[in-house]
Amino acid sequence: MQRHFLSEKETEELLEKIKEKYNISLSPQKVEIGKEKKEVYYFLDGVLSFFSQDLIPTLCAIYKFNISLPSVKVDEGAVRAVLKGADLFVPGIKEYNCNCKPGDIIAVTTMEGKAIAVMKVLISKEDAEKEKRGKFSKNLHYLGDEIWKMCK
Repeated sequence: MQRHFLSEKETEELLEKIKEKYNISLSPQKVEIGKEKKEVYYFLDGVLSFFSQDLIPTLCAIYKFNISLPSVKVDEGAVRAVLKGADLFVPGIKEYNCNCKPGDIIAVTTMEGKAIAVMKVLISKEDAEKEKRGKFSKNLHYLGDEIWKMCK
């Protein structure tokens, strides 16, 4: 993958978008962008931190920069499934730490609070609690996947 540094202006714009979307202020020394196939990757200080035009944070960035996303805690069965790339279904959710609505980007964590995946919410928290079944969120990135391997 070819990577190149963003200009000062491009860096400012990117960091402003991240601040608006996730309410976090980052101040990396250098910001690079890489493109492969149709995917875009953003590296902050050499760490693969965001991917996609939608600026989806990687687990590497969540750990390194202590990014706090809205989240859900899941049971062991859901942890095993998610770590194989599965989407998250409502019965696996044990605790909501979000007022999740469709389109939101959330972290999926173990009961101990360790982030294991980044997902896009498909149904609202209210609907999930009411229905108690169905697919809650789509798996975008999880520990051990290709993006995780690119971080390491």
